[in-house]
This record gives sequence, C-alpha cells and structure tokens, in this order.
Amino acid sequence: MVLDEDILKPRPFGGGNPALWQLKYDVEDKRFLRIFGDLARLISRSEKACEKAAEQNNRDYQRFVAQAEGDYLEELIGASFIILQTKIRRVTSSALAFHKAMLDEHQIDIQELSCRDRIHELGGRYKRKRASLTQLIWDIGNYYKHRDEWPAEVWREKRAGEKDGPLRQGRQTRRSVQRVGIIYASTGNMLKAYTFFDIDPYSECEQLADKVQEWANEAYKKAETRLKAEVAARR
Repeated sequence: MVLDEDILKPRPFGGGNPALWQLKYDVEDKRFLRIFGDLARLISRSEKACEKAAEQNNRDYQRFVAQAEGDYLEELIGASFIILQTKIRRVTSSALAFHKAMLDEHQIDIQELSCRDRIHELGGRYKRKRASLTQLIWDIGNYYKHRDEWPAEVWREKRAGEKDGPLRQGRQTRRSVQRVGIIYASTGNMLKAYTFFDIDPYSECEQLADKVQEWANEAYKKAETRLKAEVAARR
C-alpha cells in the first residue's frame, strides 16, 4: 500500500492529515504557559511577604505570615497541577485520536501513542522513579483534587483477604505521590511536590510547565517521525 505524502501535512481539512493537525494544534497551544506566568507572579508575592515578615524581628508575626502564606501557596501550587493536567489531557486525547485514525485509515500502528500510559511515558523515567515526569504530575493533580474525599484507609495497604474495591484507585494514586514526598495529613504536601521537581524558589514554577511542553513536543515529534518512516517504507 503506497501512502500519499499528504499524510505528512497537518491540515484541518482538505488535502492533508486532520488528525495530525489536531495533535499539532493541541501541542502548540501554549496558553497554559501564560497562566503559569501569572501563577509565578502570585507565588512571588507570597515569597516576598514572608521575606518582609522575617525582617521585622518578631517571631510570632513571622510565624503568622508564614502560616497564612503557606496555606495560600498550597492552593496555588495545587491549582498549577490541575492546569498541567489540562494540557496533558488535551495532548493525550489528540494523540489517541491520531493513533486510531492512522490505524483505521492507513493500517499504521504507532505503538508509543496507542494508550494513555504509553503516551505519558514519553521522555522516560524521572529521577530513577518507576514513572515518568508526566505520570507523576498527573497523579499529583489527582491527589490534590481528591485528597479530602479519601478515607484514612487509602493511606494503608490492603490487608490479607481484604477487597479494596472503591479504595483501589485512591491507593494507587497515593502510592504514586508518596514517591515525591507527599505524606498523610501534612499541611505542606504541595510544597514538597515542587521541591521534588527542583522548583526553587517556588516562583520558578514555569520551569515545570516548560517540561510538560517538552513532553507534548515529544508526542508530536513521535507522530511525525513515525509517519515519515512509514511513507518512506511504502514507496
């Protein structure tokens, strides 16, 4: 089967590859990076508030400000993982749709884009953990969204003979986020997550968004490279 080179052209309609165009569109949409710029400025204000409090030579006041700003930072950082999830979800969805279209229409099976886990694994393991950066970010976002819903049993392993049922997903997420330093009932878990990703100071959070963009770029590169190889092989 000879492939028309139009398959390499990302176009929304007519004489091109709409599925490749959709993937390219979602990969290159960098609005989430602008949102991270706003978050970085907000986080910076909290950091400066703590610095000014430290200059007052009043420990009680310093602790009060640190507590208040720390709580605020937890929420800002938590929100940042939700934003990253949004980018990851869009690119993953487009990559899956692209994979299906290429398989159905041209019998091209790009295995690296065949399921969510493989797409999230692009870029390899992070810090020698048994997970990629994208997988860890995804799980941290899920932890932040659902942590208040979890019963205490989520934080222990299943006992012999126990059927974990509705606890299974929560325990799976919990085991994942424990790898970045998140622990039960801590008030600074999101700060620990940023520390794990080497975001120092926290207002440098755009570095993490850039890494997610690099992952997205890798997804598109994989699609483009494999298509080019298929066209060349079928000439």
